[in-house]
Amino acid sequence: MGKKPKEKNVFQIAQEMEAQQEAIAEQQAELARQKQAAERAAYEEKLRQERLELLRLKQGVIEESETIHEVHEEPKHYTFRERVSNFIYHNKWWMWIAAFLVAFTGFMIYQVVTTVHPDMIVLLIVHDDLLNATCNAQISEVFAQYIDDVNGDGKVVCDVYYMPSSDETADRSGYTGDTTKLFAEFQIGEACLVISDESADKFIVPEHTLYDLESDLGQYTQTEQMRFFLSDTEFAKDIGWENPLDKDIYIGIRSVRKTMDSEEKMQQTFDVSYPALQKFAAHYGTEKTTE
Repeated sequence: MGKKPKEKNVFQIAQEMEAQQEAIAEQQAELARQKQAAERAAYEEKLRQERLELLRLKQGVIEESETIHEVHEEPKHYTFRERVSNFIYHNKWWMWIAAFLVAFTGFMIYQVVTTVHPDMIVLLIVHDDLLNATCNAQISEVFAQYIDDVNGDGKVVCDVYYMPSSDETADRSGYTGDTTKLFAEFQIGEACLVISDESADKFIVPEHTLYDLESDLGQYTQTEQMRFFLSDTEFAKDIGWENPLDKDIYIGIRSVRKTMDSEEKMQQTFDVSYPALQKFAAHYGTEKTTE
């Protein structure tokens, strides 16, 4: 009798099964690699054929392709609300800009319509904050008596611009702003009448900027060259100023010169302001007596 084969132990059986599983796994992996390679080759061949077909179309060799087909998406139909939402989403920045421009334009139109443009302007450059605070409106009313509705808006308005100028203002924080505004006013032809004093004269230099009143208003005791002094008149009483005005406070008028606006603009302002000054002097002035 032949020798009976030796039976395998559990460990050997496990090794053989593991080896078989590894072989099967390798076979499956190889099949997968082959499939992927075949699919890649087929895809690359398809791209190559489509490129060739597209080239033939562009060159006019063929008029229609059996492999390249245009894809036409069905148009999507939006509701009214969707169309509005889509428009707002894609144009929101432009809409914000348009809204700002509309609001700004509306504000400017409102300003133009509602702003009262004065018929005459008086520059109060005497450095006296209390005088301006308590009497600005009254000064306006006094001079408004001597002018007509120049701009045709149905109102007679005289504005008083307070621009204090003195050595004392040089120590104030607002000095630079006040002086800049005063110099700016003297570069344009919007205002001619000036209420000044010796301290403010350092800034406007009356001998070079103001009109000589002697030829027309020399008959009044208050007139001295380009100044009509206010201290010895009823002006303080009429504006509600209870204290006597300083002796050096006067009213004068700018000479007509070429400005940043134009000499014609300055002349127009002078032609309104000078008759008002003449009426003012006739009311408050005291005529000189002849011996």
